[in-house]
Amino acid sequence: MIFAYHFDIIHFRVYAVRSDKQHLGENAMAGTRTAPSVTTIATTQWGITLHLVDASGDNYTDFIALLGTDVPALTEIEAHVAAYQAATQASVYKVTMSQIWEGEEDPDNAEVGQRNSVKDGVNLLWKNPATMGSESPRLVAPIATVMQGNQDIPLLTAAEFTALIGTYQVLLTGFSLISAQFTERRERKNNPRIKA
Repeated sequence: MIFAYHFDIIHFRVYAVRSDKQHLGENAMAGTRTAPSVTTIATTQWGITLHLVDASGDNYTDFIALLGTDVPALTEIEAHVAAYQAATQASVYKVTMSQIWEGEEDPDNAEVGQRNSVKDGVNLLWKNPATMGSESPRLVAPIATVMQGNQDIPLLTAAEFTALIGTYQVLLTGFSLISAQFTERRERKNNPRIKA
């Protein structure tokens, strides 16, 4: 049974990376972006994601990338979703369609400073008091300047963090930042939660 369609306007695949591995430690810089500029509707490709849940409550997503810049017809997407649902015991509960601006995926473009893994990150809790909704985007592999020294505590007043929070405020209309917390693999490990 299909419960809802959700159409994302934009889906970013940004691979922040860098080729020179000489900067370790506190002075590590941000990686190098290879994704094209998101300035026009013309994209590299479109993506369709089916979101499924099985009888035990486990979730799965099935993503397919459609090459070319032509917008796929809704009837074609619906035919795919209906055929997938007819062949699976899981329930398709959401379908997302996204535009993709994609560059080169190259780990040599990433930095190797402290907390350099995509498993390390700062969880940002945003809440909308009117809808009681919440969003929790995550800044992965944070640069040293957005953390308080060697402590696993986010520094929300850092220029880079202030700029990022500003973009979330524009995109998440009606939401307010409540807290930020550094975690590994989204596990808290008793790291302090910083109130915004």
